[in-house]
Parts: sequence; structure tokens; C-alpha cells
Amino acid sequence: MRRMESPTPAPAPSFRDVPFEKQISLAYDHLERLRQLNGGYIASPYSGDAGYDRYDVYWLRDIMYATYANEYLGLYDKVKQSYGVVLTVFEKFHHKIIRGLRKKPDLQRAKGAVIHARVHPTTLEEITDEWGHHQLDIFGLFLFKTGDLMKQGFRIVNTVEQIHICKDILSYLWTARWDSEPDFGMWEEGPEVHSSSVGAVLAGLTMWHDHGFYDYKYRARVDISQIIPVSERFLEDGARALSKLLPRESASRPYDLAQLSLLWPYNILKDQFALQEEIIDNIEKHLVRAYGVVRYPGDRYFSSKPDDPFGHEAEWPIGLAWLSIAYSKMLQQAVRVGASRASIERYLERARRHLEHLEEVSTPDGRIAELFTGGKSNHNLPLGWAQSLYIVAKLSLREASKRAA
Repeated sequence: MRRMESPTPAPAPSFRDVPFEKQISLAYDHLERLRQLNGGYIASPYSGDAGYDRYDVYWLRDIMYATYANEYLGLYDKVKQSYGVVLTVFEKFHHKIIRGLRKKPDLQRAKGAVIHARVHPTTLEEITDEWGHHQLDIFGLFLFKTGDLMKQGFRIVNTVEQIHICKDILSYLWTARWDSEPDFGMWEEGPEVHSSSVGAVLAGLTMWHDHGFYDYKYRARVDISQIIPVSERFLEDGARALSKLLPRESASRPYDLAQLSLLWPYNILKDQFALQEEIIDNIEKHLVRAYGVVRYPGDRYFSSKPDDPFGHEAEWPIGLAWLSIAYSKMLQQAVRVGASRASIERYLERARRHLEHLEEVSTPDGRIAELFTGGKSNHNLPLGWAQSLYIVAKLSLREASKRAA
């Protein structure tokens, strides 16, 4: 008798071919594998064994963006735990904040004097002084989101010590002259004055000032300004500084992927459609590539030709998610103010196209890489906050589609 051969198993369906809810589930599973017991997220599973800098550690910014997926999925206990980790780091290094509010740190000669952007995931100890750790957008994002969660009814800042830390952060920002002095920005390079950093801090201060800019979003009025008062002068100075910088990111960068944060999550340019469109148009026209979005022109990080980086920059898939989110949020603003049907449909089409583009460059099982160089992804696969922003983009587009109908 002939021996019967076992049938070849059918290949598993691609991530791009499964239903909506399954796509969300797969993407979230990859994100959840990066979550640690204390509620933080390592940036990626890569441990540095090939000679590159390890990414299985905490970046404070990455944690806060990574947990956005939990909020959009209604998993607020995880959101609170993640922000608790960031607050614990600020508690651990409160002495640095106090030192900085007394005297502006020398960014070139005293890098270790400021709060570090990344720490060990279990000990929360600092890892290295070799980077530009003075990154004001981290403080801005922290203030913005903790204020937002407090207004939603979640107690994030609880103890007297935590309130003192937040007040000291405000004093630190004043001493650091956040509206006019340089920092290292979202990409840890510089120092320069970055519109994305100024906008982040302005958004955080505006959220806590509680004067109506964001309050339209909340059903119940929770006056958090009584807990941590913010001077209106802060807002006026910041708004003037931001208007002088925009639409540029900085003196050296006419546009930058980081500027999408001004549209989401901060929406600090609310209803300023011309300025929002100028920022997003600059990024689409000059920075979108086959595998993602270039961070800024001439970026040398993982460039295929570091000595001649223009046109050979690394391409970041997270930028496609961010573009999709930005267009979905602009659509919701457009519906609210009664904009033209043509504008609404264009925003919806762009949000869909960028999300489809992102899914085209994801792995068949739904992982999103940090970046691509020469058509190949690097070792940071998946990247935690990219996984999160994909989920946010997917859910935001579904909501935008309902609003547009």
C-alpha cells in the first residue's frame, strides 16, 4: 500500500485579512507582552546582544504613549498603573526636580543633573548620562494626561507628596524657561527650542489651569486647578512662544514627525484648521516614505548613509499611525464646527489611507517595527508605543467614520 502523506496545513491568515476585532486583539497581545508587573512597558524586546543599544528598558515617554491603547479599550486600571510607574520615577528623583527649580541645569556639562528619560524596568534606576535627558515634552505629557484622567474622575495624583512633586515640576518648568530655552525634544537630540516640546508643556499647563480650553470634553466639571494652581501667565507666555515657532519645529527643522503630537494627543491648536493642515501637509509631502515617516530631514539615526543622510533617512511606521489619528481627530473637529462635506470626506480618506499603509508594512502577525532602513526593519520589533498608536488609530478611524456618516 502507498503511504498516505499528511496534508500540508493551511497557512494562518495574515493579520491584514482577519476581522477588525481580531486585528485589535492581535496588536494588543503584542503590546501586552511588553508590559511588566509594575505596569510599565519596555520599549521593545531587544536586549542589545548584537552590539546595539538595548531597548528592553523603560522610556518614560514610551510608557505614557503605550498605555493610551488601554484607555481607548476602556482598561483604566492599567492606565492608572502605568502613570503610577512614571510618578514613582518622579518620586524617586524628586531631589533632581528640586535642584533644577533652584538653578537652571547646564545641559552640556551636567546631563546627570536632570530626570532621565529612561530607567531600568525593575529598579527604576537611571541607565546612562550619555543622552540628552532634558526632555520637556515628558513633563508636558505627564501633566496633560494626569490632568485629563483626573477630570474623568480617576485619582492619579493622590498623596500630599505627589501633589508637591507636581507643584515642583511646575516650578522646575518656570526655572528652565520652557517657553524659550532649549531641550533635547522627543528624539533626544539638540539642544534646541522645539515647538513639539513647547506645545506639550503648554497643553499640560492648560489642562491643569482648567479655564475652558479642554473642558468641553468632560460631562462633569472637576476643578483640578484647586489642587495644583497654574498661573495664566504661563499660558500666555507659552502661546506666544509656540506661535513664533510654528509652523517650524525648530530653527534647524522646518518640519518634524514630533509635531503631530500638537494635533493628537494635545489638540493645542484646536479649531485652527489652517495651521493644523500646514503642519500635517508638510509632514505628508516631505517625510512620508514607502515604509513609514522620516522623523525629520537629514536624520542620521539608522540612516542607510549617515554621511549623506538626506534622502536616506530611516522610515518610522509609527508616523503612519500618528497621521491617521491626526486626520481622524481633525474630522471630528470639522464635524463639530460644521465644516464642508468635502473637508470631512478628505480627512476620512487620508485617515484610512495612512492606516492601510501602516498595515501594509506590519508583519503578517501584526507587529509594528521601530523603523526601516533600506527596506528592512531593525531589531526593535515590535515597538511598544507604535503598537499602542496602531490600536488608537484603528479605533479612532472607526469613530470618525461614524461621525462622518
